[in-house]
Amino acid sequence: MSIWTFKRIRHWAALGALSVLVLGCTGAPVADGGLGPTPIPQSVVVTAGETPVTIAAPPGFCVDRATIDENPRGVFMFLSDCQRNESTGRMARTPLSAILTASISPTGLAGSQDGMKPALKALGEFLASPVGVFSMGKSNQDGAVKILTAKQSDVALYILLQDSAYRDPAGASSRYWRAFTEINGHLVSLSVTGYARNDKEEKRALRIIRAFMQATLDANKG
Repeated sequence: MSIWTFKRIRHWAALGALSVLVLGCTGAPVADGGLGPTPIPQSVVVTAGETPVTIAAPPGFCVDRATIDENPRGVFMFLSDCQRNESTGRMARTPLSAILTASISPTGLAGSQDGMKPALKALGEFLASPVGVFSMGKSNQDGAVKILTAKQSDVALYILLQDSAYRDPAGASSRYWRAFTEINGHLVSLSVTGYARNDKEEKRALRIIRAFMQATLDANKG
């Protein structure tokens, strides 16, 4: 994995304080159940390199098309709460309970040609190093970030972090989950930051990021 990837992850993490998302449209293709272009689709197809990747929101969330940054060096986007209007079938924004992000590298996960599990294990070891931990912070302050727990499945790595120097006036937690996998030859990083101060272990955020990961993996099958 290139140092550029981790610099971008660190840069994108600093954007996590954004709590009011601007609605709008970009040129990204939409896959939203046949409803046509919408500023808040439940999934989008983006290109970071030679092959496309679909990012699919977990239940209760949508992509904010206005935040999609798609260029040859990678892709980044925000997702936030939404719900379907039963009378029109359209999605609408609801009060924020969590901020989700997705970033896609133009390159893949190092060592994945030898199997995802060992490649994810190696990634986890790198992210546990001082450089790796710093790269996942939001405050960009040395020593402020620590890994609270890490979980690995056959296809993804999940890490719960705390950034003690991170302050968000909108009330976003200083604890957040990040998840990593490879899709279509691209390293994909997802994150979930909640607003529930009473959920010390970020259990709801873990449920969301697992659903986020599964929805995105399912959307790219075949």
